[in-house]
Amino acid sequence: MIEELLLVQKEGNICTLTINRPERRNSLNPEILLKLGDTLNALKEEGEVRVVVIRGVGEQAFSSGYDIGRIGTGGGGVPEETGPRRNPLEYGMSSVLAYPYPVIAMIYGYAVGAGLELAVTCDLRLAADNAHLGITPAKLGVVYSPSGIQKFLNLVGIAHTKELFYTGRLIEAQRAREKGLVDYVFPAVELESATYELAREIAENAPLSISGAKSTVSKLLSYQTLCPEDEAELRELQARAMRSEDLREGQRAFMEKRKPNFVGR
Repeated sequence: MIEELLLVQKEGNICTLTINRPERRNSLNPEILLKLGDTLNALKEEGEVRVVVIRGVGEQAFSSGYDIGRIGTGGGGVPEETGPRRNPLEYGMSSVLAYPYPVIAMIYGYAVGAGLELAVTCDLRLAADNAHLGITPAKLGVVYSPSGIQKFLNLVGIAHTKELFYTGRLIEAQRAREKGLVDYVFPAVELESATYELAREIAENAPLSISGAKSTVSKLLSYQTLCPEDEAELRELQARAMRSEDLREGQRAFMEKRKPNFVGR
């Protein structure tokens, strides 16, 4: 059931959204992303939740990324959708950005690929000291979206963004903290209590001030747009990668747990 893929738990002014795919290390798929967007939009309409916490079920992974088998299926694999929900990945991420109050990522274990982008899209990130984080399109033959790369540029700067995307390395939590990729690192046994202590502190503050600050930051960053010609060029680079032999090889290598042999076409 789609409803079981994302667990929703409210406690006062705080709501926890839990990605519930433990058998796939909480990997994202179109159904989860649509549910995430719909839930955040419903909470926004209700206007009662002042802090949202996003996590993965268990402590093995926040999210191991987007389902490899669903990459390149077009529209996230749900072509019947129209409007904002047509692209589930963009819809889910934009709903996090548009939520009027802070969204906190609580990161146990792996946060990889689109899973890491989801964490980066959140306003704050708290990680367990045994977490591993990485952005891995280079390991699959994918050209990442400009909007996704822009989030990393805004968070960790040009040099760290290049390193993360060029190498596809998984880095440990303390190194991620040094780069600014996460805000806090705690022992795994302390992460949950620390996350909700922060959430309660924020939720007790003046809601108009908090939502105003988030909105102001978003508006100040809204100038970062591409001209139509550049956007079209980058879309074609993404489409070319989606049609490539390298993407199919990257997917096969991932499934077969081996190193891919990329040929550049």
